[in-house]
Formats: sequence, structure tokens, C-alpha cells
Amino acid sequence: MPRRFLLCVLSAILACACICNGSPLSAGKAGTRMVTDMAGRQVEVPVQIHRVLAMSPMGTVLMYTLDPSLLLGWNYQPDPGERALLLGPYRNLPVLGGWFGKDNTGNLEKIMQAHPDVLISMGDPLGTAQAERVQGQTHIPVIILDGRLEHLPDTYMKAGELFGSAPRAAQLASECRRTLEEIRQKISSIPQNKRRRYYYAEGPKGLETEPGGSMHSEALNFAGGINVASGVEVQQGYGHSAVSLEQVLRWNPEIVISGYDHSSTPGEFYKTVWTDFAWKIVTAVRNRDVYETPQYPFNWIDRPPSVNRIIGIKWLAHLFYPSLFPYDMRNETRKFYKLFYQLDLSDSQLDQLLSTALRRSANKTK
Repeated sequence: MPRRFLLCVLSAILACACICNGSPLSAGKAGTRMVTDMAGRQVEVPVQIHRVLAMSPMGTVLMYTLDPSLLLGWNYQPDPGERALLLGPYRNLPVLGGWFGKDNTGNLEKIMQAHPDVLISMGDPLGTAQAERVQGQTHIPVIILDGRLEHLPDTYMKAGELFGSAPRAAQLASECRRTLEEIRQKISSIPQNKRRRYYYAEGPKGLETEPGGSMHSEALNFAGGINVASGVEVQQGYGHSAVSLEQVLRWNPEIVISGYDHSSTPGEFYKTVWTDFAWKIVTAVRNRDVYETPQYPFNWIDRPPSVNRIIGIKWLAHLFYPSLFPYDMRNETRKFYKLFYQLDLSDSQLDQLLSTALRRSANKTK
């Protein structure tokens, strides 16, 4: 039997098996394949994907860590601090906007002119309606990925399958899984009445926060903290629920985590909290247990609440329960940035990242 005939028969059998088994390589039209995204939607995509745009920063960070060469652009303009820790070829990618929080700046015409092979929608909850709407308007396939913290290992594996980056995805998924399981297991041994009561301070005066149920406080809760603002009404989308100083004084948190986003000046609240007479009454301030979230190139716990939270939950667990999580945060930071961001941090870069994130004695330890 001719060798060419045997090869044709074998190829036909393999193609049939893929279709019958409903695998991600199921056949679509010529040059395309059918994939199942994490919302269970069947989407037809090119066999080879070379150009990707995420609809929000959550997906953009995932793609940057998985394969930045596929990224077509950013959702917002990176500031100088972010750009300094981005890999050179990707610092000046165009800003194409997106659909996230209050910044629904996605310009459909501009996005279509960039010719992405697929759009990535990553968030919580899974935005099926929005994905279908954008896909219908642009005729560009939209893939939904799960952005929830505990689902990140599965999200990496799905993305690796989709973009032909399975070995890299498996490596990152394994580190996410290991970190999540380690922290989950140790936190489960702490009684509720022994857990640290935290306040997540946002805004220039620290009087905005994320209550229980907000995806923006997901990392803090996973790391074993008890949110003193759990009863405050959740602001959907962008978050930032307003509270009063009187409420904070009544809650009297043991630890304060100062957040940051692009609508405020970096470090503004952290710089003033130490000299504000009213804040001095708070236990966390008296005990010097106020810490500012490292934010470059992506905030460690929020905005975007993406895979950058893996180093964030280690940092938070270490702050909340240092005896249970005696991490060397300088070493942990180096390892995370090397693996996920492909960046070798210098000592001075580490100093800058962690300068307001650890107890002062720890900041001086190298």
C-alpha cells in the first residue's frame, strides 16, 4: 500500500476523532477550528492565532504573562512606573481601550482596524451577554475566560490550549495552583475569631473601600483577612464604595491595606495617614500596621484583579500571619517576576517595589 495513501487515511482518522470527541481541535470552516470557552460557548477561531486583544486589563495581564508577543495593545495608557517594568518591545503598544469598570472606552472601529484574530473577555461574572454583543458587532470571535482567583490554574490551561502555549501555560498554572493550595490549607487552620481584621483603604483620603462580595477584595479575603467593611453596599463594576471616617473609627481595624488605581495619586493616602490626627486613633495606625500595595507593573491585589494577585496573596498572608507564612518577600518577589513577567529585578527595583509594603525592619533586610 503506497505510503502517501496510508498518510491520508491516518490524517482522516485523526480529524474524525477530533470532531467526534468534541476536542478543542474540532473542525470548523477551512482554516478555522471550533473551541469551547470557559462559559461553555462554542466559538469558531482561526487554526493559528497571532493577534490577540483583551477586552479588559484582566485578560491583558494574563496574555502578557503567557505570551506577550500575541498582544495587540493595552486597554489604558501605562504610566511611567508601569512602563519601567514592562519588557521593552511591549511598552509602546497602542492603546485600544476596552470594556472594564467605568472605563468603557473600547472603540469598535479602531479595534476592527487592528485586525485581532480573537478578543479575550476575562472577568467575574463571566460576561456572556457582553461577549455576544461585541462579537456580533465586530464579527471577531470573543473567547470568555474565567477571571476568578481560584480558577486561575484552569484559565491558564484553557488559554495555553487556545493559543498553542501549553508548556508555558502548564508552568504558570502549576505555580498558581501550588500557591493557592498552600495558602488555602494553612488559612483553614485559623479560627475565625483569630483572623486579622483589615480595612482596604482606597481613594486619596482612604475613605473608599471594597466590602464583602466585591471581586476587588477577593485576594484579601482569600489570604485570611476579615473585612471590617463587609456590611457596606457593594458598588458594581468599578467599586470604590464610599465610607466615613466615623465608620472606620468604629471598625478600628487591626491592619490597613492602602490600594491604588489610576484615578488617584500613588502614595497619597499612605503619606498622610501617619500625620492625620483622626487616623492616629486607629489601632492599625498606632501599631504601624498600614501597608501600601505594590503596583508595578501591575497592582498586586486589584485593578486589574488578574494573575498578579498570586504574588499579592503571598504578600497579604505574610502581613496577616507572619509566623504561619514566614516568606522572604524579596525572594518571593524575584521569583514571581522572573517566572510570570520574565523580568530579573535589581536590588534597587526591589527596594522601590517593597518600600511601603513591609514592616520597616523587613524593608531593610536584603
